[in-house]
Amino acid sequence: MKRRLVILLFSVGVAIAAPDLRRINDIDYVGNANPRQTLDLYIPKTKTESPHPVVLWIHGGAWRKGSKDRPGRALKAAGLNCAIVSINYRLTPEKGWPAQIHDCKAALRWVKANAKQYHLDADRIVVWGASAGGHLVTFMGTTQNHPELDGALGSHIDQSTSVKAVINFFGPTDFLVMNQQGSSMDHNAASSPEGQLLGGEVSALKARAKIASPFHQLSKDDAPILTVHGTKDSLVPYLQGKALDEKLDALKVPSVLLTVLDGGHGSGFGPSVDKAVVKFLKHHFFDEELKIEDSSIKESR
Repeated sequence: MKRRLVILLFSVGVAIAAPDLRRINDIDYVGNANPRQTLDLYIPKTKTESPHPVVLWIHGGAWRKGSKDRPGRALKAAGLNCAIVSINYRLTPEKGWPAQIHDCKAALRWVKANAKQYHLDADRIVVWGASAGGHLVTFMGTTQNHPELDGALGSHIDQSTSVKAVINFFGPTDFLVMNQQGSSMDHNAASSPEGQLLGGEVSALKARAKIASPFHQLSKDDAPILTVHGTKDSLVPYLQGKALDEKLDALKVPSVLLTVLDGGHGSGFGPSVDKAVVKFLKHHFFDEELKIEDSSIKESR
């Protein structure tokens, strides 16, 4: 089914009319007829000479719930005349790690293989996700074209899995130390989101947990990353984002950490966050000067 959408974007107190969007639902990006391996494509109806840059949105939900149906903040990128791709991926009740990242990379390859048909720019794709989605997009940016982690799903394994940049909203980055960084849950337990993802107690699966943690995949060739994290996140400790940024800085990978003072697990994120994301996208999509750097903001709830 195809639908047309008109979205109003609110940034820094100003309403901005986004382009009229054509939405194509439930595209099977693998070919297995699995609804968890489908994506929705939002394409600006405004005609442009150059193909549209793409924001690929990956939802959160502790890897065990969630849906592509509500891409949320990612739709704000439509105001930059970008296309939005929102994907489903297999959840832990169906399949454990690494099914989730294999699905995400298969979706990315589908977008690149079909870019010409939908007037998309395969070289300008930014991946953006929150919470579990933040983990997955960060993993995509730190394991580009990785033979053992790309998987071989779908008909487009000839396509690269490189991305232009990553926007990580409070995603877990190092499963091995989450319990030592302060949290309202026991991340080591087999019943925790991380335990369900890995298939048991995290402490008993250290090698598997390390492979699944973006922090332990970092290298100097990684994609630029914008991390947004609240200091009072009770589910994913703020130190997860801070340690990631510090290691990226040490490797001289472009990295920006936006600290939301007293921000929770996505709460307290206001106009300043939206403004920073837009600047980050403009830099990587349109080569505008990057005018954001590591900083702390305090937003009202």
